[in-house]
Amino acid sequence: MLKRFLPSKNEFFVLFQSIVANLILSAAEFQKLLSDLDNQQPHVNAIAAYEIEGDRLTRKIFKLLHKTFITPFDRHDIHQLTSKLDDILDLINGCAQRFPLYDLKELPEQIIQLSILTVVCVEHLKIAIDRLNSLQKSQKIIKACEDIDTVENEAHILLLSGEKKLFLEESDFKHFHKLKEIYSSTKNMINKSQDVANIIKGIVLEYS
Repeated sequence: MLKRFLPSKNEFFVLFQSIVANLILSAAEFQKLLSDLDNQQPHVNAIAAYEIEGDRLTRKIFKLLHKTFITPFDRHDIHQLTSKLDDILDLINGCAQRFPLYDLKELPEQIIQLSILTVVCVEHLKIAIDRLNSLQKSQKIIKACEDIDTVENEAHILLLSGEKKLFLEESDFKHFHKLKEIYSSTKNMINKSQDVANIIKGIVLEYS
């Protein structure tokens, strides 16, 4: 079991849990932003603050990785897990920062639904990551990761539906480009969540 490889006190799991908790706040704020286009800036500012906090936590893990001789699992896996979690946060912030520039008055329902599915994905990641410090419940970790695969399939269908409608109905090229970019960025948040889930599954399979 993984516990055999752990020091008596290990900060990695606490930091992973802090990162994913911060990520959930960011994803939830992004969902609020998409539903509150008349009052964008407070949401955009909040997401930027979450991104700064995420960067701080990421640097803390990398510093800890550098100075720790015994790590809970493979150093490459720790680095990948940390980097991919940070990628999701960067995507959310990057997309949010475009909204004040795009001056959108409304969004297609499919984009709103994709933002909701993003929150669902990171909540599943939290379930998995919160259990990484003990692989006695490895099946629950795998289940949470597989749930993300299910959400990604749903998101893919939503994306195709939304983009089809966009191609058929939108004649304003600038507006088309804005919405197409938001579709792509929001779906990519879900794709990156699936990447994290795959890393977690690999860790579970190796150490349980």
